[in-house]
Amino acid sequence: MSDAAKYFYKGGLNCAETTLKCMIEDGVVDLPEETVKMMSGFGGGMQRGSICGAVTGAVAAIGSKTGRTEPDQDRKPSAEAVREFLKRFEAEFGTLYCKELQKTYVKEHALKSPGMYRACTVFVERAIEIAKEIVENA
Repeated sequence: MSDAAKYFYKGGLNCAETTLKCMIEDGVVDLPEETVKMMSGFGGGMQRGSICGAVTGAVAAIGSKTGRTEPDQDRKPSAEAVREFLKRFEAEFGTLYCKELQKTYVKEHALKSPGMYRACTVFVERAIEIAKEIVENA
C-alpha cells in the first residue's frame, strides 16, 4: 500500500489528491497520473470544510471502476459502491464533513499545522483502505 503520509502529511498534496494518487499507485484504479490534478480543488472539503477531500478522492476512484460513460448504462453498481463507502466511512468517524472531522479528531491542533496533518492522515488512509476493499469486490 502506498504511504499516504508521504504525499499528504510530508509531501504537500491535499487529502483528495493523495487519496486518488495512492489508489493509482497501488493499482486499485487504472488511471493516468494526470487525473490527480482533477482533485486539486477538492481538498479541505472543497476548500470550505464540506465533504472531506479523502472521501471525495475515494468516491472518484470508486466511480472510475464502477461508473458509466453513457446514459443508457446502468448506474446502480456505482451508486451501490459509493453508498457502501460512505456508510462505512461515516460509521467509523461519525461524519463525512471536514469541519466535523476536524472538530472531533483535530481539535487540539491548529488548522494547517503538522498536528492537523497527522490527524487527517488517518482519514486519508482509511478512505483508501475502504475504497480499495469496495473496488476489489465490485
